[in-house]
Amino acid sequence: MADARPHPLTYALSVISVQTSSSLATATAPLWANFGDDLTLSRDGNVVHWSYDGQSVIVEQQADGAATASFVDTPGIDVVSGTGASAVYRRTADRRYHLTEDSCRAMVSDMIAFFSGEREPFFTFTGARSLEA
Repeated sequence: MADARPHPLTYALSVISVQTSSSLATATAPLWANFGDDLTLSRDGNVVHWSYDGQSVIVEQQADGAATASFVDTPGIDVVSGTGASAVYRRTADRRYHLTEDSCRAMVSDMIAFFSGEREPFFTFTGARSLEA
């Protein structure tokens, strides 16, 4: 029986959709306007990392096309264990982001709030990520 798992497609060149690229630029314009050259973006497969001033927002696309986001605070020392750790938050309102204009605007708004220092009750602490791993 053949392997039923999907296999990723690879392309010899970068594939860019002009419409999607334009929509991404429009949707993320407020991020760049607020944080400028201090904002960084990297991608690894279906995971995108947005970072600003030691904080990160990790957006992961799910199999159904929606995305979830983890909001990771600036690293610090955990007072209980004495090891380096970062607090991890989720949006308090259970939110999955879809590739629609309104949903992209909501995600960018949440990112701006997080990078600007907003935490509880807008975001809910969900755990800590060890820096030792």
